[in-house]
Amino acid sequence: MAQVAFTLQSKKFLAEFNQSLTAQMIIKSLPVEGAVKLWGDELYLETGIQASDLHATMEVNISDVGYRHENKRVCVFFGRTPASTSDRPVPAAPVVIVGRILCPPDELRSIKEGEILRITLNEDKPHIKPLPSGDRKLTQAEIDELVKKLLAAKSAGQGPKPA
Repeated sequence: MAQVAFTLQSKKFLAEFNQSLTAQMIIKSLPVEGAVKLWGDELYLETGIQASDLHATMEVNISDVGYRHENKRVCVFFGRTPASTSDRPVPAAPVVIVGRILCPPDELRSIKEGEILRITLNEDKPHIKPLPSGDRKLTQAEIDELVKKLLAAKSAGQGPKPA
């Protein structure tokens, strides 16, 4: 998994991107820069990146990073959106989950609309474990990766490692 840096004048936060086709397409197109837009507790950036909409969903969780194909936007969900009916964010349109932020979501509340955001591949990436994902559903790419790891461990005679 690749770490991506979101840098603003006021702060920097990291996200860990998954191995999905969409995430890989975005990573290959970095860096991108533009003005932050806010929709409730969702920040987004128009990127101009054309990436896959395979596995787009309306089911997102706080801390998810998504890609909205129709607007070519990278979205970060850190709380309720205007479409929310509970504490969970609801995107305005389906997104592909491409990663999770690695900071407490409340830290993003100080970001102001119009701030310049630069998204880059994080070159100095100390390994940071993602925040607990709660009841987030795994993407098909994540399931496939777990199955590959389990099959490789089984064929090597190791079996699954206890958590």
